[in-house]
Amino acid sequence: MLIGQFTLPLAFDLAATFLFAVTGALTAMRKGYDMVGVFFLALVTGLGGGLLRDGVFLQQVPSVLGSHYLTAVLVASFIGLLFGQALNRLSLVFLLVDAMGLGLYTVFGAQKALNAGLGWVSALLIGVVNAVGGGMLRDLMTREDPLIFRPGEFYAAAALAGGLVFAALGLGLGVSAEPAALAGAGVTVLVRMASVRFGWRTPAARALIGRDEPTEGT
Repeated sequence: MLIGQFTLPLAFDLAATFLFAVTGALTAMRKGYDMVGVFFLALVTGLGGGLLRDGVFLQQVPSVLGSHYLTAVLVASFIGLLFGQALNRLSLVFLLVDAMGLGLYTVFGAQKALNAGLGWVSALLIGVVNAVGGGMLRDLMTREDPLIFRPGEFYAAAALAGGLVFAALGLGLGVSAEPAALAGAGVTVLVRMASVRFGWRTPAARALIGRDEPTEGT
């Protein structure tokens, strides 16, 4: 059982929701969607992880449906429509906030699942879904292969690494929730940014046994 609680700063939560929603709005515009499509894809991208965490896994009223979160999505949709692809110049800002959000939402989602009485394995899964769910839903709704399923930079793997650190410290070693959460989030950020900096990639899955053998004469 966790000692104490980690509280996600509201200012960061809203800022991250806003920036994630902007990426959803820009994706909708690239796809040629109308204004309604821009808003709903921004909504799904900004709040999808929390909606999956609370509504699907924990069977609770989603906390991300508060008016301040919806306002952040509305403003993000407007900003996306106003400035369009010019916002891509802020790619480094989006990358840094995304990495921090990946770490903090993983540990926050895992903590919420633990508080609901779930075991650490289930909590870790829910934490990762909390972190990557918005982007996954965005890709599915736009008929793209979800980024987290494709070989590429460490993303879900970075979230999983941070979640494991959080669980090991908070549950295994009895470290209080806040420093354990910050350590887990920090590991996620480091792994994510290192994968970008050094080009670390997840490989495509291959069967270890029963691989196709080359046919003679070919």
